[in-house]
Amino acid sequence: MPALALVFSSDGNALRVLRDALLEADLAADYCRDAASTIGNLSTEKYAAVIMDAPDVRERDGILRQLRCMPLNKDALAIVVLGTQTHAAKVFSLGANFLLYRPLSAERVRSSLRAAVRLIHRDKRRNRRATVHAAANLSCPAAESAAATLLDLSEEGLSLQCDQPLPPQSKIYLRFTLPGQTKSIQLSGEMMWQDSRRRMGIRFVDVPQSAQRLLKEWLDFKLSMPQSKVRIELPKSHGARLQQLASDRRTESRHTCRLSADVYEAGNRVPYRCTVTDISAGGFYVEMTAPLPIGTAVEVVVRTKELKFSWVGTVQKVDRGFGMGVAFATQTAVQRAQVQEVIKVAFRDREAEGDPILRF
Repeated sequence: MPALALVFSSDGNALRVLRDALLEADLAADYCRDAASTIGNLSTEKYAAVIMDAPDVRERDGILRQLRCMPLNKDALAIVVLGTQTHAAKVFSLGANFLLYRPLSAERVRSSLRAAVRLIHRDKRRNRRATVHAAANLSCPAAESAAATLLDLSEEGLSLQCDQPLPPQSKIYLRFTLPGQTKSIQLSGEMMWQDSRRRMGIRFVDVPQSAQRLLKEWLDFKLSMPQSKVRIELPKSHGARLQQLASDRRTESRHTCRLSADVYEAGNRVPYRCTVTDISAGGFYVEMTAPLPIGTAVEVVVRTKELKFSWVGTVQKVDRGFGMGVAFATQTAVQRAQVQEVIKVAFRDREAEGDPILRF
């Protein structure tokens, strides 16, 4: 899934330049036109980069100061747009990482974003992190034996989702068993951030040696597994709607993939940022920790470096805490061609990275 950026700007021309450069850099983005909504987004959503184009000096400096105090986004890369070099020293002292100057040049913006993406990827490699779906037991002064679901894991910490709201900066005690292991891990940590969907980040504080060994063994195995890249040709048959049979056999050929997507619930323009993990001519499966109810009408928007597609469908299957299956509302020849094209583009880019190609 691509990193997520937040853009604060009310300048239409600047927004167009930034939007094009973000798409080229494979960065998804939220856009805000006022300081209040920018602060609101920063307090509820985690961002890898924040771009500020604020002519009002007080607004700009205030957002920078708050950004560096927010547990959820204090480590985000801050890119600030200035009119002149007069305030460069000040914004760097407040925590800016990159500067851009008006009028925005497409080439300068692309160059800065390429550098930002390299820093983001380097940070991800340094903190080896793997996705995981496992039940956990959580205790803290405000909750005892609360159920939670692990979302991702590193040797330094993890993120999880818990239906029960917890006080900020709590000391957390966790017990969980990782997939493929038989021994449970018990450790403690502190909450670093919590968002509006009750996802939270935990930094480990007290990790026994036995737990460290289990964490390292699991991460070494998980992160050493090669990700196969697949070249596919989708069938041209009309196919049935997405179904989950008792034997898990499907009436259509399905293809694994990893495609970043925005999912919109009908009547709500706030996107759920998700990953499409398999797809066919009749539908697709979306990984999201809080899936929508069966029967919900949704729109999914899939973007690649070159293309953007939008499809409408209905939720047919729900796996609580993990994801949902969506059937396309229509099955036209144009739609099937779009599905085929978007997967081809996604896997072609991944093949270019040097991974082996498998055919099935």
